[in-house]
Amino acid sequence: EVLERAAQSLDELGKMAMTSSSILAVSHSAYLKILLSLVGDTSLAESVLWKIQNGSVNVVDVNVEGKRRWVTSKSGLFGGEIVGNLRGNNGFELEIPEVHLIRKNEVRHLEGMDV
Repeated sequence: EVLERAAQSLDELGKMAMTSSSILAVSHSAYLKILLSLVGDTSLAESVLWKIQNGSVNVVDVNVEGKRRWVTSKSGLFGGEIVGNLRGNNGFELEIPEVHLIRKNEVRHLEGMDV
């Protein structure tokens, strides 16, 4: 369910990006970890170890030209194809816009601040 909400968020960001060059979205670190894992096709297990600092900036480029990709049980999000083959196909499929992670946990703007 959370992955579906994250996919919907990417779709909404893509729609907003068609009329605005920059969009600011604010969220809690747990949701951000899931969203950034989805964007980067990075293992959810690995994302648990990420430290997302309060006030950090994450930049995601969402394709607005209609290009999309599928996330399945064999995607990096769940450990990749080898793990997916061992686990078996559970039928999980989620279509998202083509996205690229440009910057993760950027904190240079926070230097000298007590956060």
